[in-house]
Amino acid sequence: MDWKAIANEWWVWFSGGVTAVLGLYMAWYFLRTALRFMHTQGFTAEQTRAMIRGAAITAVGPVLANVFVMIALAVAISPAFAWQREGVGVGSVFTELAQASNAAIAAGEKFGDPSFTIKGFAAAVLIMNIAGWGWSVEAIFTRYLGKLREKVTGGDQALLAVIAGASMVAIFSYYSISNAMKSTPHLVTVVLAAGLSMFLFKLADWIKVPRLKEWALGIAMFVAMFIGKILAG
Repeated sequence: MDWKAIANEWWVWFSGGVTAVLGLYMAWYFLRTALRFMHTQGFTAEQTRAMIRGAAITAVGPVLANVFVMIALAVAISPAFAWQREGVGVGSVFTELAQASNAAIAAGEKFGDPSFTIKGFAAAVLIMNIAGWGWSVEAIFTRYLGKLREKVTGGDQALLAVIAGASMVAIFSYYSISNAMKSTPHLVTVVLAAGLSMFLFKLADWIKVPRLKEWALGIAMFVAMFIGKILAG
């Protein structure tokens, strides 16, 4: 049996559509709740629009990165199954691609190769779904994280901001360094992205255009990915 026929069945597209609709609903619900909260806290309509615009623009770079990898996932394991997995952002698209590849290797096959069979596809589906359960387990304990946060910080908002900032730096530094060590194109991409992002932030101050900072991340990521692709051939 051809695994591609199964991977592109109508019910796979449909299930992906259901999760995508749920994701859109949750995004709308949280946005509406946030807007109501901001209104009760005294934020003006202009301040609210500025925050939303800044968040949307900052998300452009990360979204483009996911789209590029999503295309690779769709080509390798079928558009329908890629849509079903990432239509609502089940997990990191980079992680999904690695899981599918490792699962195929464990099944004695090469992910994305013309010789890839239903055995490799079944292994990839199994591992990707098992890994997805981690997000569900995390969600179960989310309700308790607020209490844990209060115990760790003692209600000190300044300390909370420091911990959150340090955590983000540690996480992204770990992934950046791990990828930079893979090859010269990877190293150039990481260094270029970091350097260009910092330069654009300083440039925004020099030319007195604060809104440039909103685009800095997206521009840096896109340029670095483009250059990295050229170097990698």
